[in-house]
Amino acid sequence: MEFINTILGTPLGNIINLAYNLTNNYGISILIFAVVVRLFVLFPINIIAHKNAIRLLVLQPKLRVIKKRYSDDKERCNEEQYNLFKKERYSPFVGIIPLLAQLLFIIGIMQVMLDPMRHMHGVNIDNIDFTFFGLDLLKVPSLVSLSPELTIPLLSVVGALIYCLVQNAVSPGALSQSKKANMIMTAVTVALSLYLTLVLPVSVGIYWTASNLTGVLTIFLLNRLYDPRKLAPEALAYIDSNKKTAAEKKANKIHAISLKQREKHDVALFATAKKELVFYALTGGQYKFYKNLIEYILNNSDITIHYLTNDPNDTLFKHENPKLIPYYASQRKTISLMLKLNTDIMVTTVPDLQSYHMKRSIVRDDIEYINVFHAPVSTTMQYKENAFDHFDTVFCIGPHHISELRRREDLTGLKKRNLVKTGYGLFDELVKSYEALQLNKVNEISKVEKKRKILIAPSWQYDNIFESCINDILNVLLNQGYLITLRPHPQFMKLFPERMPELEQKYTENIKTGELIFECDFSGNESIYSSDLVITDWSGIAYEFVYCTSKPCIFINTPQKIMNPNYKSYKIEPMEITIRNKVGVSINLEDIKTKLTQSVGLVLNGEYISNNDIKETINEYVFHPGRSGEAGGRYIISKIEGKNREG
Repeated sequence: MEFINTILGTPLGNIINLAYNLTNNYGISILIFAVVVRLFVLFPINIIAHKNAIRLLVLQPKLRVIKKRYSDDKERCNEEQYNLFKKERYSPFVGIIPLLAQLLFIIGIMQVMLDPMRHMHGVNIDNIDFTFFGLDLLKVPSLVSLSPELTIPLLSVVGALIYCLVQNAVSPGALSQSKKANMIMTAVTVALSLYLTLVLPVSVGIYWTASNLTGVLTIFLLNRLYDPRKLAPEALAYIDSNKKTAAEKKANKIHAISLKQREKHDVALFATAKKELVFYALTGGQYKFYKNLIEYILNNSDITIHYLTNDPNDTLFKHENPKLIPYYASQRKTISLMLKLNTDIMVTTVPDLQSYHMKRSIVRDDIEYINVFHAPVSTTMQYKENAFDHFDTVFCIGPHHISELRRREDLTGLKKRNLVKTGYGLFDELVKSYEALQLNKVNEISKVEKKRKILIAPSWQYDNIFESCINDILNVLLNQGYLITLRPHPQFMKLFPERMPELEQKYTENIKTGELIFECDFSGNESIYSSDLVITDWSGIAYEFVYCTSKPCIFINTPQKIMNPNYKSYKIEPMEITIRNKVGVSINLEDIKTKLTQSVGLVLNGEYISNNDIKETINEYVFHPGRSGEAGGRYIISKIEGKNREG
């Protein structure tokens, strides 16, 4: 305690002592002290914190993109945020320095207020009037005996509230946070102010109140010196564009209440239903991976399928089939439903069983958990290392999946899983759609126009084509006699809604001539099938295009999405790397300007690889073309019928 008094109490006592010698009033001395500390001692610290907060404000658009992009991977999200903070030299700790400094000063002030005789040098303590407007400055307010001193805790609450409200309205640090976070911080600050002024002498309460009110002035001074509106205009515009109106908030609240009631109803039905077979989907878009499988089961058995989805707008709710029953539940509610699951078989395309919200049942230990792949990519690089460890059965698209999963079992000693050769239902559906479009007529039109069609359709992963090299590609291909369509990934549109308008504005003249089209309606796939060439990065659209049309792609080697940093230890080259140069041409980012034109010409003229070679390559990686639903459906039906015979 003596150490604290030496480094804090003594210098602070000297300031109050000087103020008292000038005013001969102890109460006014405290007010002067509060203003001096705020404007001269803490102000330099506040400048550092304010500039740091502006850095955070500038980063808000990028931070929100990271949170959306890695919403299902908290660890990766935190890592990416840390890397961004490090790159932009932002420190979260700097923002709390002023508050810590304030608390340290409170400790020093307590030393002065609790023992004024020790710090009022050259002053006869007997001559000091420790009252201020009738308040005893050395007295601790008491809730037991009501006294005028209780007005100070009330004033401190008002002062703290005013400070927080002003800070929330104009401070860059508060603008970077959500309204809920600011409300929580306000409540904590006000509660702390009330507590401190109830347990410490009135003199401390007067200091705290005066300090908060002076703090309001410092906020405006800081904004005058470093105006967020001038230093971070784009970030503020981005934040404003994401704010919801009162009507939108009210509508969202009504919708949330309605959705909660619907969830309660569906969860009750699901929990009590007698189930043999359950399908689980994270989003409405995942039904397409089950479609062939579900249709085969419905058409070839009497099994009722219970379909649990986290998407209240899942199109399956529009289906009317008494043997296919959909239920809605939020991800949070899904946790308890999964733990209490009572069924014979559970099928899902969601990986990472036992890692997040999807756990194995604690009610039954004989449920067979089946994973259905939603892409033909490798299991070693594109998924987390243990993504499939806890499934009993995996429906494999091709031989590469079997090789990789068996290698995982050999390396880790996992129990052998049932690896069923099923193929890829989505490919089968796409082929049907492709044939239905009668593309021969489309191609005839294309030949009459004498213009070849190029589709640029990247992924939404970090540093995809639209983020890294779209301008380089367009500068090479425009004005060369091609019809070019840009088709962003739907998730990219959600993350960067402003990106397409920016590109449209930049290439207005090319849009007017008709050589450049922006396709942001994802309801159809005609642009994919009717194209002569697809340019992509690591998007699965390449496999869809190649599989359906037997035409080659051009792959831009943007940074890969690697979920498992140990993938090389499996000593199996991932399919998405192996296949690139078998069904197309790979080009590095730095070679776009020099090699893209020639590569496009070779591919379009059929000089690089033949359609038959592409078809043979693709068939090497896909089991049972056109019969994936039958392959998987037969397995599930036989399993359930076998359990029924045993039961």
